[in-house]
Amino acid sequence: MTFVNPYHGSSGPWLRGNLHTHTTNSDGKLSPVETVALYAEHGYDLLALSDHDRLTLPVEHPSVVGITAVEVSAGGPHLLAVGVDKVYDTSRPRGCIVDEIMADGGLCVLCHPNWLEHFNHWDQVALESVGPYHGIEIFNSVIDFLPGEAHALDRWDMLLAKGRRVWGFADDDFHAPGHGPRGWNMVRANARTPDAIVEALQAGRFYASTGVTIEAVELVGNVLTITAPDAEEIRFVGRWGAVVAFGGAGEASYEIRGSEGYVRAECYGRGRHAAWTQPVFVEEP
Repeated sequence: MTFVNPYHGSSGPWLRGNLHTHTTNSDGKLSPVETVALYAEHGYDLLALSDHDRLTLPVEHPSVVGITAVEVSAGGPHLLAVGVDKVYDTSRPRGCIVDEIMADGGLCVLCHPNWLEHFNHWDQVALESVGPYHGIEIFNSVIDFLPGEAHALDRWDMLLAKGRRVWGFADDDFHAPGHGPRGWNMVRANARTPDAIVEALQAGRFYASTGVTIEAVELVGNVLTITAPDAEEIRFVGRWGAVVAFGGAGEASYEIRGSEGYVRAECYGRGRHAAWTQPVFVEEP
């Protein structure tokens, strides 16, 4: 068997960032300058200001890399276009917009699938029919304050089990203090630049977190090892969300058998704090 491991060859520091952020340029409560200052105070390395259907230019800051972004919102379920320098015509079907973002070289992320009273902001059929795209939000902080479910691991596993190679993102969807920092993406980029960060996110060289730190994701032969010092339990998950192994605290390993389809890790800390690796895809001979 062979593996598609997004972490293969990655090195360097992990950069902490939020990709889903609103300011007073749409329906946020803080100005762009105030928003960047808040995230800088919490040690963030990168931030995308993704106002609704409007391009907010990055704010220059000595410690925070600004990345251009827009949240496509009007006329249908929401999605992020990150690393682009334009807004999109929302009168067209969402599939056409997804295709355009991908053609533009942007990072395309479908937002908060389990939002609203019916827990179905993105219908699963729609998630499966559009694309290709880069991933979905498996955690969206603001949905904790709204009807629906902030987590979308169920949607992710349904996509992965059907062969869609998509990444899982954790974002704040920040509109006001209190919405974040609560969820973030830890990225390993080749350089501390917008282009390098977007490329790393597109390639899956990151993990998503709500408070647990992962130091290393290593695949040696067919053994996947996760090092997460503040995790109290590490689980390995395969096709359709089945837990293929329960590990202990701090560090755990799993020997991939070949029938899993994919293997990803969930690292649980105190409270509901967690971190999620991207999947290693298993290709049977």
